[in-house]
Amino acid sequence: IPRPVQLSRLLDRDGEEKKRRNRKMSKGIPKYEVFLGGSCNPTTWRQDEAIPMLKKLGITYYNPQVSHWGPELIELEFQAKQNAAVLFFVIDNQTRSVASMIEAAHLSARRRKLILVIHAYQGPGQKIWGEPISEEEFEDLMMGQMMLQDLVERQGIPVFESVPIALSCTAKVLRENISVQELGLKDFAQPVKMAHVQLSLRLSKLREAFDALDTKGSGELCLADVCMAFRILTNRNLSLPDLRSIVAGQSSVLGRDVKDIPLEQLHVNFEQFCAIVAEFKCCESETHRIWDLVLAKTTRLLETIVSPLSRVLEWALTSRPLRSLPLGSPPNSQNNCERDVYLGGSCRNATWREDIAIPMLKKSGLTYFNPQLCQWSKRLIPIEAAAMDNSRVLLYVINNTTRSIASMAVAAHYIGLDCNVVLCIQHLSDDAIIGNDKLSKQAVKDYNRGRMYLSDLANREGVPVFESVAEAVECVILKCTGR
Repeated sequence: IPRPVQLSRLLDRDGEEKKRRNRKMSKGIPKYEVFLGGSCNPTTWRQDEAIPMLKKLGITYYNPQVSHWGPELIELEFQAKQNAAVLFFVIDNQTRSVASMIEAAHLSARRRKLILVIHAYQGPGQKIWGEPISEEEFEDLMMGQMMLQDLVERQGIPVFESVPIALSCTAKVLRENISVQELGLKDFAQPVKMAHVQLSLRLSKLREAFDALDTKGSGELCLADVCMAFRILTNRNLSLPDLRSIVAGQSSVLGRDVKDIPLEQLHVNFEQFCAIVAEFKCCESETHRIWDLVLAKTTRLLETIVSPLSRVLEWALTSRPLRSLPLGSPPNSQNNCERDVYLGGSCRNATWREDIAIPMLKKSGLTYFNPQLCQWSKRLIPIEAAAMDNSRVLLYVINNTTRSIASMAVAAHYIGLDCNVVLCIQHLSDDAIIGNDKLSKQAVKDYNRGRMYLSDLANREGVPVFESVAEAVECVILKCTGR
């Protein structure tokens, strides 16, 4: 199965992929086998675990950990990372690790030999720099870690939980000169099977059919509407008796006994709709080969809805074509999932899409994908990954009312993929309040450090960065209309 090609990849006039300008390497900088990146002070994993084991194995390393970090170290660390054969990153739970998450997300897209260890946060109340984190901050930090894992695994790179195991795998990568993707279970690494497989097109069409009939925006369809949506998707009729039979057999879908409930009183949400459609489709064709390969990865992405969605993912991976939806595109259009702009970035407590971006894009006659409408998962779900792959320009707004950890990681990753990205980055104020949290000085420093890293990264790669949302959108419009 071929890897997906991002529509926003930078191409020259002859269709060849452009290479962003490469920075000249400083002479005299020694080459190390391993760069020890990731969480720094107050973590001690380098001194306690990594450095002793690397010395024992005779592997040279560069340790960027210093007592006091400053912006002037960005250049020095950049040169060391460029020279290293393996990039060993640990995202620890003792710090917020915002800048480290952004770096790791970008490096994974660059196809570097990245060994990544992630230590999950313990929960609300855990102390970082002596300060207990709130439930809201815990959720944002965990979302950042999960998004990073999804981005990295989408490149076929396994993610570790143990530093010693990851170091052993590092030694093997160096000793045998293999890629990180070649590590297997015998190395105590969880290989990522079919990481690039795209479930996107069919899941996107399921979503479009559902939304087209959910005219009230309630997030639910009655069973009559389910029949209509099934007809749109397959050009076949689904009778109410058939539907009752499917629903009755899918106790996990509705979570209650539906045999005696009148059909007009039954409503299903999007996940339940997917399960019902797939149940009927899978009666025709049971295809398990690819499903078995991607099961381990997919269960993590859809952990809250795995049981009802197992059949829809199996069906979505089959090779049978799906009819185009008559939702504003010509019936014979092959690119009806393509959009001009992907509106990525800050979501919670953010209205920049509705207030600024969407009105400007509509005025210019440009199409867009708004991920804020798809809030049924906190992970990099296939429908959103597909939307980014099928958008010509990717706009990421990192505003000053959100932490935006996951959004910054995604933006860095797609910059690394050489996509056509535009950034709007706003720094947090010293007295920033996010949701119900009054941020401490250390928290503001940590989140602004991440913004500094992303901005510096964008400047290195020639990606335009703005502070004003309107100016960023105007740049996007010029890119779209000038192609």
